[in-house]
Order: sequence, then structure tokens, then C-alpha cells
Amino acid sequence: MDLTHPAGGADDGSARTVELVAGDFLLTINPVDGSEIESCPPGRRPIVPRRAPADGGGADGAAQAAPLLERDEERHRLYRLLARGRSVHLSGPAGGGRTALLDAVARDCAGLAPDGVIRLSGYRRTTADLMHELYAAVHHTPAHRPGPSELAAALRQIGAVVVLDDVESGGAALEDLLDATPECAFLIAAGAGVPLPAGEARLEEVDLAGLSRTASLELLELGIGRPLDEAETDWAADLWFETEGLPLRFVQAAALLRRRTPGTPVPLPNAATLVPTLTRALPQGAKEILRYAVALGGDVPGPARLPALTGFPAAADEHAELVTDGLLTAVGTRHRLAHGTHAELLAAGYGEASADRLLAVAQHYAWWLGESATTREAAAETEALLAAVHAAQRAGHDAAVAALARAAAPRLGAALRWSQWERVLHSGQEAARAAGEVAQQAYFHHELGVLAVIQGQLDQARTELEASTALRSVLSDTGGTVVGRRALALVDDLGSGRTTTPPDGVPTAALPRPVPAAGLPPGPPGGTEAATQVIPRPAGPARRGPGPRRNAVAAAAGTALLAVLGTVVAFGLSGGSGESGSEDGERTTPAGLDDEGPTEEETSPSERPASRSPEDEESPTPSETPSAPTAEDVTPPPPVAEEPAPDPTEEDTPSDPGTPGGTPTEDPTPPGDGGGQDGGADEGAADGPGGGTDEGGAVEGGDGGAEDGTSDGPGGGTDEGGAVEGGDGGAEDGTSDGPGGGADQGAEGGGGTPTSTGDPAPTASEAVGGVG
Repeated sequence: MDLTHPAGGADDGSARTVELVAGDFLLTINPVDGSEIESCPPGRRPIVPRRAPADGGGADGAAQAAPLLERDEERHRLYRLLARGRSVHLSGPAGGGRTALLDAVARDCAGLAPDGVIRLSGYRRTTADLMHELYAAVHHTPAHRPGPSELAAALRQIGAVVVLDDVESGGAALEDLLDATPECAFLIAAGAGVPLPAGEARLEEVDLAGLSRTASLELLELGIGRPLDEAETDWAADLWFETEGLPLRFVQAAALLRRRTPGTPVPLPNAATLVPTLTRALPQGAKEILRYAVALGGDVPGPARLPALTGFPAAADEHAELVTDGLLTAVGTRHRLAHGTHAELLAAGYGEASADRLLAVAQHYAWWLGESATTREAAAETEALLAAVHAAQRAGHDAAVAALARAAAPRLGAALRWSQWERVLHSGQEAARAAGEVAQQAYFHHELGVLAVIQGQLDQARTELEASTALRSVLSDTGGTVVGRRALALVDDLGSGRTTTPPDGVPTAALPRPVPAAGLPPGPPGGTEAATQVIPRPAGPARRGPGPRRNAVAAAAGTALLAVLGTVVAFGLSGGSGESGSEDGERTTPAGLDDEGPTEEETSPSERPASRSPEDEESPTPSETPSAPTAEDVTPPPPVAEEPAPDPTEEDTPSDPGTPGGTPTEDPTPPGDGGGQDGGADEGAADGPGGGTDEGGAVEGGDGGAEDGTSDGPGGGTDEGGAVEGGDGGAEDGTSDGPGGGADQGAEGGGGTPTSTGDPAPTASEAVGGVG
């Protein structure tokens, strides 16, 4: 895709949007509501490949084929200097053949540098324009304009011979261009009034003088294609003396002699009247082209635009004839009036009715840009468009200038001609204010604000955008107002530092900085790939999961503590009832409870009491607790005898969380008849002086009551891993057979031995038999 063909379908109509990546921003050029700007999202920055080295040939074939007389010495000297990496300034009078010499040297240096030879035109170009054009000549950059840092880094990597003609900016600006491209050798042609860089500039000076008398006569004979007669030879000698051998004058003299019949007694003109005499012999279409060129200040519209403007179908061919006659000279890829021709044509009356022609040019370009022009075609007419805008504004055609600037601005922006884009916007804003076009004025304010954002001028951007938003609010332009407020929001973010986009396109300031965890060093700043720190897992035996076993141990410790507290309370109640009981020693049964408890056949698990004591509501069982208590919430149980911990490999299948006491093989054990004598369980209502169990309590006596499980002997009372006082041991996650059953995880009872979960659980009948 060509540089002037940005992606986005800009060539399909004037109302189509074009997306460009401009530095750190994504710019959407919208001709209707105004351009939209945002921070460039990640991944939207294009890959910028390098172009093949250029051969340095000029675009104008006629210029390449033009004869080059008496320039061999200067040609070889320029080549030697450029081959040594030196930059050269070629000075000389306008019309002295500098462009023809530059073309010849460019062809000689075709294979001299890695990036070849690059031809640039300095006509109406700033230093920034030249830098971006040099970058685009080496890199394939559709829809991409690099930022300052990216541009500076890329220019330092370019190694080419740069042929720069018609330079208008010199001094410090030209020195900045040389400093930005240390690997390039420049061949610069500038006018006499352009200052050279001061200080340690790397410029060699080569002066180009006029042709000798012999070379001037030879050039004249080559132009007419025949030898000169005696009268023509004398006239050519006088012309050489007056012009000091300027090649341009002899090209124009040859055009005059081609239209003159040899032997005619008509006297030949002198140097001052040469151009007016030549123009009188031109056809009407060529004369009309010159009139439009005079009205535009010397710039000439493209050949494709001339038939519609002049009304002559053959105007394109007559344009080429004017180039051959020396009345038009090449400026880059375009043409303008030759040096000194504009003043001579004005004196000859070619400036009459210029105001009407300027209005016609402005209206024609506005229509063409809005109907059928492509971005590439609009970019080719950049100089003529600028000339039409400025000349028509000076002539007082404000409404036409505002309409032309509105049509040309988005095309110049899409073509990456941003210096010309800015000039058109300023002229359009002034013309719209003078013409009273409020909507046009709001558009130009908005575009200038967006351009100022890209240039980093936030204060100016805010001023322009606020003016545009205010005008559009008055006009009830909802779409334009929304676009303007979005741009203002971006300006506020950029001004406050909340939005910064680095060259890789990822906004880092908008990302929160991660807070390092305890014991870990602080990570890198947010927004980078290194923000995620990978911590290696320590080597060790394979584990099924880091959480369930640790949570079960913590839950068992908490349950053991509750069991101990419940046993202490039960002992206190038992001792108090023995002292204050009846004198005959009869056992006192709490009210509401029968002396005879239900048998095994009469009671089922579903008929167990559903009511819970306040202690139960405050201390749920491990199966009901959603998460394990922390170390601050649980007081460690009393120290007990250390028992070897079970092998983790023996724990093949985790126990059912719904049955903390292990997986029963038969029906749960019914509540005891009279409860134990010495201790009670934590859960359920006590059934005797010693207490009973609510869920799975010991039957008919024993030393302890079990919670949520059964015990098979006088010593087995369990509470999820903690031994109850009065028994010998508590079993966790299972049952213990006999008086010595011990806990697996948690606090073990006295004398208990650890059992694995693989041991078979006791049946209900065994539990009942172990109590008697």
C-alpha cells in the first residue's frame, strides 16, 4: 500500500473514516463530526518493513534526458564528496541548471549507500516534513506516522544519499536535519537567500556558474534541432551576455526560435522581453493555463484538472508543451512557473480577472474533493490546494475558502501531509469566522485541537476543543459535541498523568501497581510482562491437596476444645446434683424425660432430637462449619502424650464430611438409656446424673460420652479428634475398639493408640455391648 493510501477505504468517498496510528495515539479522521483520538490500544501498532533501495532516478523523464553541458567537473567532484560521506551544498543562481545536475549526480550514486538515493523536495516543506518524508522513503508506512522518539531512532539507522532540492529552511533548522541523520550524505540545492548552518556543519560548498558562450550556443542549437544562422548567432551572443549564461534563458530562446520561420526579418527580443514574446506565439489553451498559474502565485494545477478549469480539452498536452518551452519548471513531482516568469507575465497582462479565476479554482477543488477525488490524487494536488486557499482568501472569497478547506483538510490528514493540513485548518477557521459559518468554524476548532493533542500542546488543545464544543452545543450538534467531549476527556487524562502510553502501546499509568505479599520482594511496575512472578514449588512428597487435611486438623482441635469444656461443665453438674439430691440417694431425672429410653428398634436416626443447646448453636460441628477456625480463634488443647503421626500414604480415601466419626456399617447407635455415670457429651440433653449423648452417645454407662460417633468400650468417647475427660481416648474420623481407642488427628487421649481410617468401624451392637 502506498504512503498516500492509508488503510480504511479513504478512496471510496469523502465521508469515509480513516484510521491512523500517530505516535502513541489512534486517530480516526472523520470528515463529518470531526476526528476522534484515543490512546493507541495494544497490538494496533503496525509492523514497519523497509523498502527496497531507491535508484535515485528523477520522476521527470524529460529532465533525465536533458543535455548537460560543461558540468562534468562539478559532477565528478560532487560524486567524490558524497562517496566519502560528506554533505554538499550546491549553490548558484536560479535557472542555472541545478536540478539537471542533481538528477545526473543522483543517477551516478545509485549503488553508493545501503538505502540507495532518496530524492526530496524542500518546496514549502519544514524540517519536520522532511524528516517524516525521509522516514517514509525508507519504510513502508501506510496509515502510520511515527512519534518523535520512534522517528529519531529510525532516522539514525538510515544510510542513504539524500538529494534535497529547492530548500527553503536553512540555518539551525537545516543543521537539525543533518544532526538527526548521521549516516546520510546530503546533496542540497538552495536559493541564494537561504542561510547555511552555522558551527560545525558537515557541508562542503560547490558553486555552480553559468555556461560559457560556446556551451550556450550549443544548447540553443540542440533545442531547435538545426544550426543557427548568422542573425540568430549574433542574437544568441547578446542574450548570453545579458543572462550570464543561464541555461533557462536559452531553453526559452530555443522555444521562440522553433516558432519562428528562418529568415524572417522580425527582430528577436532581448532578455527582458523574451517571455512575453514567447507567450504571444502560444495557443489559447496554454495561455489560459498561464493565467491560472499567475492567479495562484506561480503554482499550476495538475494536468488532469486543467481541462475542467480552462475549458480546453487539450489543456493537458499544452501543459507538457509549456514544460518543454521552459515556462514551467519541475518542483518535486509537480510544476510551477519558472523563476522570474511570474513578474514578466503580470507585466504582460496575464493577471487580469484573477479574482474570478480564484473563485472558480476554489469551487472546482471543493466539488472534486467531495465527489470523486482519492487520497492519492488529493495529495498530489497539495501545493495547488494550498495556493488556492491562500489566494482565494486574499481575494475575499471567504465562504468558498471555508468550503474548500473543509473538503481538503481530511484528505491532507489522511495523506499524512500534516504541515499542509495545519495550514489549511488555520485558513479555513479564519475564513469561516469571516463568513459567519458557525458549523464550519466549530469543525476547524475541533481538528486543530486534535492536532494539538498529537503534537503534545495540551493547553492549546483544550482551548480549541472547548471552543468547538461550545459552538456545537449552541448548534445542537449532538454527534460533534460527543466527539469533542471525548477528546477533552483525553486531554484531561493526559494533563493529570492518568493516561500515558509508552512506545509499545500498553497504557501503564492506568494499571494499578501490585502490592507484594508478606515475605516476597516487591515486583516490577505494573503494566509490564514481568509483573507476574513465578515462585517455584518446593520439592516434597506428592500431596492430593494442600487444604483439606490441614483444615481437618484445625477443625479437630477446635472440636476437642469444645469437648473438654463440655466435660468440665458435666462434671460440675454431676457433683452438684450429688450433694443437693434426695436423702434416700435416689437418682433425680430431669423433668420431661422418661426413665426408660427408647430401644434400638424404636429409635431411628430421623427421630433424634432436633433441638440444640446454646452451646451447640455457638459451636457447630466440623461437618457444618464452612471453614476451619484460625489460630487466633482456637485455644490449643491440653498437652497430651505424643503419638506417632499416621503415614499420609495410608489415607487413600477421605472420610465422608457428613459423618465425622467414620463411615458406619449399620444403623447409628441409639441414645443411651441412662447415660454415663462420670461424664456427658457436648451435644444433646443429659439422660442421667452423668449426662447422655444427643447424637451417638454412649449407651448404659461408661466413662465418657461420644459426640457424633460411637465408642465400643468403657474408655471410648470421641469428639472429632479430642478425647473427653473421663475416658481413655477419643477417636477422630472413625471408631476405636476397646478401652484403648486413640485419636488419629488432633489431641489423643491417655493411653489411646492411633488407628487408621482403614480399620473397620464397630457396629451398633458392639457399641451397646461394650458399655455394660
